[in-house]
Amino acid sequence: MGYITSKLASILLPAHVAEQRYTSDRGVEVDYDDLNYEIHICTLNEEEYIEETLQSLARQDPVENGDVPIVLIDSHSNDETVSKARPYVDDVILAPKGLLTARNKGIEERNADVILSADAGDIYSSGWVDELAKPFENDKVVAAYGNLYSKDILHTRRQKLKHSVVNTWNLPGNNSAIRVSSLKETGLFDDDINQQKPVEVLLKEQIIKKAELMKEGKIAYRPYAAIYKCQRRATITTEDHSRYKKQQEASERF
Repeated sequence: MGYITSKLASILLPAHVAEQRYTSDRGVEVDYDDLNYEIHICTLNEEEYIEETLQSLARQDPVENGDVPIVLIDSHSNDETVSKARPYVDDVILAPKGLLTARNKGIEERNADVILSADAGDIYSSGWVDELAKPFENDKVVAAYGNLYSKDILHTRRQKLKHSVVNTWNLPGNNSAIRVSSLKETGLFDDDINQQKPVEVLLKEQIIKKAELMKEGKIAYRPYAAIYKCQRRATITTEDHSRYKKQQEASERF
């Protein structure tokens, strides 16, 4: 199924049908000997959310096989984030506060050719790594991204619309892969902004960066690279996530 057909299907199909279609493991084969792929997760006080995410990543075949390491870039959490993450990750890097600052730190400290970006709280479907890694066998591909579904009932329908329409012009920071050499050509992520303002981070990380990368090469849409997104940062949120929002506003979390 081509890009246009897949995108139209993602928009037009009922949410439960699109989810069923695009979260199956297709058994994609990837040559992991040619490029160094890594999964990077940036954290700040995510002890409540990190394990579920890492468990879903640890079950990915290329992670289990040792082909793709998981790297935690932590901004000096004062909770149990790092200790809970250590059994699952291959490296822990400490970085100053700021999501984009942390992402740049991980790039600078490691020697990856392609970085897959994940986020604490999200669940990654079977085959996610393979689906995002496969396009980079084409030298012209500089980035890839997949579909976002919601794991919170309150946001199921809203998230369906968001991932179908909005993801046509952004590069989701929790479900994307970027070729490092191309990213460096664009100047890495612009961390000279107020990183406590989610709108500014979204603009710089996902929208402007996608536009810059499009000038460097092709960006692949991979509908089967599906994740279930946690809505703890959403404006309209559940009572369980209200504390997270307050801590985010107090610079205690991203």
